[in-house]
Amino acid sequence: MKAQHMLKPLAFTLAAILSTGAFAGGRDHHSPAPVSAATAEITDKQDIKNSTVTNISTENSAFAEDSVNGASGNIGVNIVAGDNNQQANAAALATADAAFMQGAAIASASIKQESSENTLNNYGTSNDSVLYKSANGSSGNLGVNMAAGNFNQQKNDLVVASSQKAYNATASANVKQELKDNVTNNEMSYANSNSGHHGHHTYTPVMNTADLTSSLNNASGNVGANLVAGGGNQQSNTLAIAAGCNACK
Repeated sequence: MKAQHMLKPLAFTLAAILSTGAFAGGRDHHSPAPVSAATAEITDKQDIKNSTVTNISTENSAFAEDSVNGASGNIGVNIVAGDNNQQANAAALATADAAFMQGAAIASASIKQESSENTLNNYGTSNDSVLYKSANGSSGNLGVNMAAGNFNQQKNDLVVASSQKAYNATASANVKQELKDNVTNNEMSYANSNSGHHGHHTYTPVMNTADLTSSLNNASGNVGANLVAGGGNQQSNTLAIAAGCNACK
């Protein structure tokens, strides 16, 4: 498949590049054309460590209904319920137009998610993450992060380097996720109930539910959805596109 066909769903993104904060270098006065580069970079680290959370009959609910339907462009949605959760949506866009005959368009992303030495105690806790009738018919670069619970990390990134006639277009993404030395205890909670001459115990288990219903239908472009319920989860969606002169003609 030719590159120009692959990029059609993201045509709006490339058209919007000129409004971004890409850096264009100066001109070499001894040369008839610039030799610098247009650059855009994402460097992001999410770090959770040395934390303790205890939930007793706690209810964490992240819920989106009838939201971001028919939206277009660069869209980021973060919804979270609980403690010590991290979410992010980021885009790095670099363009080198015809003036950069000897230059380059360079876009890069470096993402690290690290969770270590955390302790999570759940007693009869309910975590619900629900995306319902949302993000239908949307187009472009869409990132949805929903988390219910604790110590969850989610990330959506887009990296685009576009070059009309420049020497080079480079897009790169480096993602690292690391979980270590974490402890999660999921146990039932119980309550004593005394009625009449006989007492009894009521037990409530831990319940984690992630539900995606009637959502993301007829969506187009770069679509990333992360739904998580519980503790200590890591999710990432990353897209890197380099469009050289052959693809942009």
